[in-house]
This record gives sequence, C-alpha cells and structure tokens, in this order.
Amino acid sequence: KGIDVYNTPGEESFIQETYPVCKNISIDYGIMEKAPNVYVRISDFGWSDLGTWGSLHDIRDKDEQGNAINGNNVMVYDTADCIINMPADKLVVINGLKDFIVVEEEGTLLICRKSDEQQIRQIVNDVKIEKGEKYV
Repeated sequence: KGIDVYNTPGEESFIQETYPVCKNISIDYGIMEKAPNVYVRISDFGWSDLGTWGSLHDIRDKDEQGNAINGNNVMVYDTADCIINMPADKLVVINGLKDFIVVEEEGTLLICRKSDEQQIRQIVNDVKIEKGEKYV
C-alpha cells in the first residue's frame, strides 16, 4: 500500500493519513528482524542509543556538578547530575535538585526524576488525552 503514490504529489497526503494509524514499534523489530539481507561487521565507532534522556546525559558536556545544561539563561544552585534543556529566552533558576530531568518544549515544562524516565511516554500520552495535542 502506498507504492502507487511514492515520489508523486500524493505522497505527502498519503503519509499524513497513514502514519498516525501505524503501530508504534522499534525499527529493529519492525524492519531489521524481517530483513533477509542484514549483515554484521565488527567495529567500534562509539555509538550510543540516544533514545533515552539518560543516554543523552552520558554524552553531553557537563558542569562541575554533573549537570548537562542546554540553555543560555540557566542558573543552578546545589543541583547535581541533572539534564536541563531550556529555550534560549527562558530564565530558569534551579535549586536543590539531584538526578532530575528538567525540560521545556514549546511552553510545556516537564520535571521528573531521571530514574523515572521510562514513564515519560506514558506521561506524554496522559497529557495528550487530558490536556490536548497542543501541549505535546
């Protein structure tokens, strides 16, 4: 399904209609496990699965307290091992947090323990249901 609109003006509308009803599965399960022509080569190129906030924290530059901060106006006091991602125009002052994720995206603020990052998908889904798509 869809091959007849591939590389045509109708491709975008097909994607817009079809993508939202697709099952949410990983690429390794959805494609790689079914592919007959996949090969493995031994290599070392420092790859990290950036599918989690924790893995992002691992590769980001950190301050002296282990905070990975993205944002021009972030001030931290007595705060350690956090992931902080703020818009450039937002002034944020954080005091007394350890091992937290603090993220603002398009006006929505998320604060949660790094150890609870696996619950973020459920939280985002709950926000969609209770508050609407505009917040996610």
